[in-house]
Amino acid sequence: MPQTISLLCIDDEPLFLDAFKARLEQEKDLAVTTALTASDALDVLNRQYFDVIIADYAMPDMDGLALLKEIRARGGQSIFVMATAKRLAHIARDALNTGADYYLQKGADMANEVARLIDFIRVRVPQKNAEYELIAWARFYNSIVDSGAELICRIKADGTFTFVNEPCVHLYKKPYRQLVRENFFAFVPDSERSEIFTCIQGLTPEKPDCLLQHHIIAGDGRSVPLEWGYHGFFSQTGAIQEYQLAGRDTSALVRIGGSMADEAETTLSAAAGDTGSVPEEKQEGWNDLMATLQSLDAPVFAIDASGVIIAWSAKLAQLTGVPAVEMIGKGGQEYAVPFYGKPGPMLIDHIIRPPGTVAGRDIPAAKKIGDTFIGEKEHVAIRGRPMILQGKCSPVQNAAGQVMAAIEAITVSEARDETGGAASEDYLGGISSLTLKIASEGVGGAIAGAIGSAVGGYGIYATTRRLFVIRNPDLDVSAPQGVQFGTFIMDELFGTASDTRQKTLGELENSRIFESERKDLAKITLKKPVLLSGYLEIRKTDGTSVRMYIDHKKAYTYIENLMKMFAPDILIFE
Repeated sequence: MPQTISLLCIDDEPLFLDAFKARLEQEKDLAVTTALTASDALDVLNRQYFDVIIADYAMPDMDGLALLKEIRARGGQSIFVMATAKRLAHIARDALNTGADYYLQKGADMANEVARLIDFIRVRVPQKNAEYELIAWARFYNSIVDSGAELICRIKADGTFTFVNEPCVHLYKKPYRQLVRENFFAFVPDSERSEIFTCIQGLTPEKPDCLLQHHIIAGDGRSVPLEWGYHGFFSQTGAIQEYQLAGRDTSALVRIGGSMADEAETTLSAAAGDTGSVPEEKQEGWNDLMATLQSLDAPVFAIDASGVIIAWSAKLAQLTGVPAVEMIGKGGQEYAVPFYGKPGPMLIDHIIRPPGTVAGRDIPAAKKIGDTFIGEKEHVAIRGRPMILQGKCSPVQNAAGQVMAAIEAITVSEARDETGGAASEDYLGGISSLTLKIASEGVGGAIAGAIGSAVGGYGIYATTRRLFVIRNPDLDVSAPQGVQFGTFIMDELFGTASDTRQKTLGELENSRIFESERKDLAKITLKKPVLLSGYLEIRKTDGTSVRMYIDHKKAYTYIENLMKMFAPDILIFE
C-alpha cells in the first residue's frame, strides 16, 4: 500500500477549493487539508507538517509568492506548488526563483493539469524525502567524523595509519601527513601489545568487532587509558585488509548501579561479539548529538522535547565552571542556574517550554529570523564576574519537521568598565577553502569567479565585532611550496582542502584583504551555488564591497550559518 501524501491547499475561492479537494481525494494516497487564506494556512503550518503545499497566487491577505517566501524563511521544506489563472510568465518565473517546485496553470485544461500535478507529486515527494535524509546524514556524518570527540582512525593489518581524524591529530600532536606514515601500535605500551594482537587476530568476517580497553602514549608523553572499538574489513577470501578504530576517553564515565573497583584494576578487557545490554532508545538517539555538541568550540547546550538537558558542551562547562556530568539529565529549567543563580526561563524556552512551567512574559525577548531566535544582550554574573550574555537558539527537527530538541549557543563578553572601556572581542567561527575565491575587478573577473576558474584559497571569518576576508597562506596555490595542509585533513564532503580551525585575531589581521566592523556594514548578500558558483557579497555603508565566490554547497552551508550568527538582520538571499 503506498504511503499517504499530505497536502495543504490554499485558495480564497470556496467553490474552486471544494472541487479541487474532491478531485485530489479521489486518489487513495492523497490526504487533503484546505485553507481559505494565507494567514489560516500559516496557523495550520505551525501545528502540522505537509508533504505538499498548493497555493493560489492571488489572495487578499497575502499573495502566493509572499506566502512562499514566509514558508521558506521559516525553514519549511515542503514541496510548493503555485497555482494561478493568470497567464503571466513573470509569475511562474518569480515563483520558481523563490523556491517553488511546480507551477499549476488554472484554466480550460484543468483536468489534464491536475493529472500531471498528481504524477509529479507521486514522483517528487519520495525524491525530496530521500534528498532531505541524505543531506541530513551527510551533515551528521561530517560532524561526527571531523568534529566529534571520538578518535577515529584506519590502520592496515600491520598497524600503519591510513586515516586519522582531527581528535587523533590533537592526541598524538603530529601533523596529519606525518601521522599517516607511522604505526598505530608504536603508540601502545609494549606490555599491552601482545594481548591486543591476540584479540584482533581472532576477528573473522562473521564476528568482525571487538571492544578493548588499553593505553595510548600521547604526544606529550602521557599514558592515556582509552576504550577502543576495533572493526575488521576482510577480503572475499577472508583475509584481513584493514581495521577501523574508534576510541574514547572513559575517565569521566559515570556508572550507575555497580562498583567500578574491579574494572579499575583491569587495564585491558575484550568483548568480541558481546551483545550487552541495550540502552533505552531515547538515550541512544541523543548520544551522537551530545558527542557532536561536546566538541564544539563554543558554549552550547541542548534540551529534548521534555525540557531535559541532553548536551552541555566543554566550552560551556569551562565558562560556567559546571561540568556536563552535573547538568545532563536535569529538567525544570535547571540550565539557567549557572547564569542567573536559580532555575528559570532562557531563550530556548521560545522553542520548547518545559512541562510544569507557566508561559508568560518571563521568557527573554527575542527576534525571530527563520526558525532561529536571537536574544537581546543581558548583564549577568558568571562565577562572580560581570558578563554580557546573548543567546541564539534553533530547533532540531526530524524529516517530518517535528521538533525533537532545541540548541542554544551562548555568546559572552566582558562587561564594560566604569571608564567606558570597550567590550572584549570573541571569535565566532570561520572557514578557508580552495572552493572560496576572490575574482579580479570588472566583468571578466566576475565571469571567471562565476564559472569557477578564479584562484581559490580565501576565507571568511567573524568575531562578535568584526568580519574578515583573508587570503589563507596555508591554501595559497600560487606560493612556491604549494598548498600546505598543516594539521587539518582533506575533507571528503568538500572534495578539496578546507580549514575550519580557530584563528587568533593576530592571524586574521595579518592575512586580511578586507575587514569591517559590524556597525559599518550595510548588507550581506548570499547566493547559493547551483549551476554556476554562488557568492557572498559584503557591502559597507561607505560603498566599498568585496565578493567571494563559492563553488561548493557544503562551504556555502557553513558560511550561511556563520552569517546568520554574525548579522542576520542585514543578511539577504538571492
